[in-house]
Amino acid sequence: MKNEYDITVIGAGLSSLMFLSKTLKSKPNLSILVLEQKKTIDHTQSFCVWEGPGLIDIEKEYKLKSKHSWDKIFINDNVEKIKKNISPYRYVYHDGFETLKSLKKQIKSKVKILYDTKVKKVDEQGTNVKVTSSKGTFISNYLVDSRPKVSKDEIKSEYVHQAFLGTEIELASNNFDNSSATIMSFSKNKKETEFVYQLPFSKRRTLVETTLFSSNPDLKKLKSKHNKNLKKFGSYKILRSEKGFIPMALIKAKKNKRILRIGTGAGMVRASSGYSMRKIANWIKTFNGKKLGKSNLLTFEYSHNPTLDFFDKIFLRVIKNYPDKSNHLFLNLFKKSRHSSLIRFLSDKPSWLDILNIILSMPKILMLKGLFKKDE
Repeated sequence: MKNEYDITVIGAGLSSLMFLSKTLKSKPNLSILVLEQKKTIDHTQSFCVWEGPGLIDIEKEYKLKSKHSWDKIFINDNVEKIKKNISPYRYVYHDGFETLKSLKKQIKSKVKILYDTKVKKVDEQGTNVKVTSSKGTFISNYLVDSRPKVSKDEIKSEYVHQAFLGTEIELASNNFDNSSATIMSFSKNKKETEFVYQLPFSKRRTLVETTLFSSNPDLKKLKSKHNKNLKKFGSYKILRSEKGFIPMALIKAKKNKRILRIGTGAGMVRASSGYSMRKIANWIKTFNGKKLGKSNLLTFEYSHNPTLDFFDKIFLRVIKNYPDKSNHLFLNLFKKSRHSSLIRFLSDKPSWLDILNIILSMPKILMLKGLFKKDE
């Protein structure tokens, strides 16, 4: 097997495949190897984005087909219920397996992908990088690293985990309004932010996810809560399940002369929400069609938005230190803000007028507490 390449990529996940699909549009004179530790494409992932005016059309840009979309959203707690028609915007669901399969197909003739390959060690050696893996040692001029692991000094905010368990179910009869997506249905929980996320794909099929924002989520308790939520639907057939941890933190990767960090480890997950697909697409769009070359890899380095980072830092302090009040924060935002401003804000594309609208929609005392609370 060949062991020398121009570029080695660690990880065949969303950030790597989206990046390669756009930067390798015309076949360059490059040899690229992708190493993925999983045995095959993950069947348990979901990717959701807001779509609409002023936002990159991800389906068109990346030749993807979404599974479903909604132009009505619902958010509630035990006291308040908020329903919004967000047209001309939509909340869009992409099946993870189909998305990654499509992106992989687009780059199939341009890169070599090795699945079931565990990276053991990465060494910089002057003008190249050596990757030692379970399938051999590979040497390249540059490395693209999408692994999520980060060092403490790369974390620039409070650190909260988003833990979730999801189950797609099918009922025997019609029971769901598939024109509306439940974004957050908050449960009583004084120590964590807890909510149910429900996306109906048809009148009989829906994805139900139980989610926690927590410094130290207990997966056994989360499973118990999720099973309790599923029982509300009576008899059902399980179509598939998913689970995961998403880091919610401001992450700024260290610069390196030979290694380009992307994905979670580069801060491409929105710190206050855990969403990544839109953030990745926005990052790639800044290239303006620039093609990947033998010596320009590091010019694709991810750049943070200081304004959004400032707000996310406050959000994270509130979520971590005042979990029993975080539902008040999200309900205020969805109730008082213009939906267009909120969606552009959540999609990393707000105008200054959008930001002003968001500020005026926030619970002032709670946000001031978050502003002046020091990170631990």
